[in-house]
Amino acid sequence: MVGVIGIGNILLQDEGFGVHVINFLNKNYSFNSAEVQLIDGSTMGYGLLDAILNLETAIIIDALKTNDMPGSIYKFHDNDLPANLMKKTAHEVEFIDVITMCGLTGFTPKLIFFAVVPQNCENVSMELTEPLKLCIPSVADDIVKELKLLNITPL
Repeated sequence: MVGVIGIGNILLQDEGFGVHVINFLNKNYSFNSAEVQLIDGSTMGYGLLDAILNLETAIIIDALKTNDMPGSIYKFHDNDLPANLMKKTAHEVEFIDVITMCGLTGFTPKLIFFAVVPQNCENVSMELTEPLKLCIPSVADDIVKELKLLNITPL
């Protein structure tokens, strides 16, 4: 089973990017539920442990705060994830901490991260800034391509 997990706080504008991508995927694609689970991970933190521990592969979508241009897209695999880049967000528990906890159980699924540089994560707004709105279809396409590499195609 592959899980596509969007994380972030949708109340803090671009911080909720991952959740907006999950909503886009739900609206525009259909997948075999035995193969793919789309998960609105919001700010669930350790609440995601059970779901993640039942996955062979987890594709994570989140905002990545760095000095790059807003809307820049990064892709990391579990073996090349710079741990310090997934820190300093509005999540109560950092996602990297959830992955660390998975490792303590003796199992961590294959991890693929898609992260987008936000423009604003401080304003209280449920609407993304324009640069991030524009990159949702591109990130969704990247996720579908990644699923195809796993022999999964939309219905």
